[in-house]
Amino acid sequence: MKRSSLTELANQSVDVLVIGGGVTGAATARDAALRGLSVCLVEKGDFAGGTSSRSTKLIHGGLRYLEQFEFKLVREACHERELMLRLAPHLSHPRPFIYLNYDGYPEGMFKLNVGLSIYDWFSGNPRKRRHHMLSAVELLREEPHLNPKGLHGGGWYYDSLTDDARLTIDTLKAACDAGAKAANYMEVTGFVYRDGRIAGVKAADGLTGEQGEIRALQVINATGVWSDEVRLLENPAADMRMRPAKGVHIVLSKEDFPLNHAVFLRAPRDRRVVWPIPSLDGDLVYVGTTDTDYRGPLDHVVATRDDVDYLLEVANHTIPGRNLTREHVVAAWAGLRPLVKPDANVSTSKTSREHQILLSKAGLLTIAGGKLTTSRVMGLQVVDAAVRILGELFGRKGIPGSVSHQWPLSGGELQPDFQKQVGETTGRLHLSPTVAKRLSERYGSNFFAIAGVISQDSSAAQAMGGHDVVAAEVRYAVQEEMARTLTDFMDRRSALLYWNKDGGADIATNVAAEMGRFLGWDPAEQQRQVSAYHDWVVANRAFPTGD
Repeated sequence: MKRSSLTELANQSVDVLVIGGGVTGAATARDAALRGLSVCLVEKGDFAGGTSSRSTKLIHGGLRYLEQFEFKLVREACHERELMLRLAPHLSHPRPFIYLNYDGYPEGMFKLNVGLSIYDWFSGNPRKRRHHMLSAVELLREEPHLNPKGLHGGGWYYDSLTDDARLTIDTLKAACDAGAKAANYMEVTGFVYRDGRIAGVKAADGLTGEQGEIRALQVINATGVWSDEVRLLENPAADMRMRPAKGVHIVLSKEDFPLNHAVFLRAPRDRRVVWPIPSLDGDLVYVGTTDTDYRGPLDHVVATRDDVDYLLEVANHTIPGRNLTREHVVAAWAGLRPLVKPDANVSTSKTSREHQILLSKAGLLTIAGGKLTTSRVMGLQVVDAAVRILGELFGRKGIPGSVSHQWPLSGGELQPDFQKQVGETTGRLHLSPTVAKRLSERYGSNFFAIAGVISQDSSAAQAMGGHDVVAAEVRYAVQEEMARTLTDFMDRRSALLYWNKDGGADIATNVAAEMGRFLGWDPAEQQRQVSAYHDWVVANRAFPTGD
């Protein structure tokens, strides 16, 4: 996946231009490219730099939405969860979840059992992952530290954990493998018109300062919470359709918060559904999420003290006697849900997660709302809308339907003997087994591309100083995943930011030096990159007052 320059993009006209490099934009570009359309995607920051790296990191059906009778959404999400086990097995990790039931909960054990039965049905009834109910005694055998007061029992069921940023990047890499062009740090500043209809965008390259135009038959706005900002470029008087909702998570060590399984329960303060979830590495637990209206700057969202205190209250209620305070928080992250504003005056937690497709007077297609799990469907549906327009206005007939359900994401082509191949490659290159394990789990079949970097240059096996990161991974991120800042790598490519107390800052200088070799950074720029990353680490641990 190579970054396209503005000069390169301006020298051609594409069928579809996608604005937005989050998971929805990436899924849209992939769907369109797999149909044989020429596609360009531009993102003003880094890919997955907003909501798509700050979610609850689940591929899930959304069990709680059954309570709001959103059966279509849940059925669709359950189907997508099962499909992702095939398309991205390296990023889909089924885990048991326990939906707790205490005195006063509206579900009750009978209603919970019915809801989980519907959930199984929507999932296609995978026999080995069907739910079962647990009595309080059985549940406390599984989780002996849980609050026993008023506990009736719970429902054991399954959803999948994922790395949301890597899911986004591997989706986009699959789009580029199918022929799409892409560029991060490429901001859309306006639209190009022909006969009153949008025929492209004006863009500014944030890395080179270059400005130009990119022409397209159809422009798609897939910018999530920034959707209204893009729509205002066309019509400054456009009505605001988005209702950003802030979701915050905190990370705790399992030593401080001993939990073996993900659990769903209701927050003691307002009875909202929240969930503590053991992370994929097993040594940490993250607790989320808040769900509040947000009116601050969209480009800089961090957890506040109120957010953290709310979640600590949940944690201390879930496992009493631990007396957890802000000092126990390893890290936090805050993201914005791209909710579409409802007609009625309802809370953010009850606002629908369904997506909507809007077509403006000048022809801008906007896909808004939705959730990580249903991003493939969102991409499919908005490309379907674009195909109809291409046929009606430009005579483009015979464009095939979506095949995005048939092709794995980048890294998802795992052969039955994948682990054996990883072991053989590890031995041949004399790689540390822990490094190989980390790389194969994060990058799937792209492990072999990273191993190929070491095959060509044995110095690429050099450790960056900790966290099982080697130079080859850094080079791969720069050369094949468009990492252009230190934060790109530390946050969204390697996921070190939120799973370490210092955000992996102990290796930041070494990583910056390695990136600088390929990006032309002098020592002053390397230090600037390290300082900028340090500031971002602090921002996700400082917890200021207010938004």
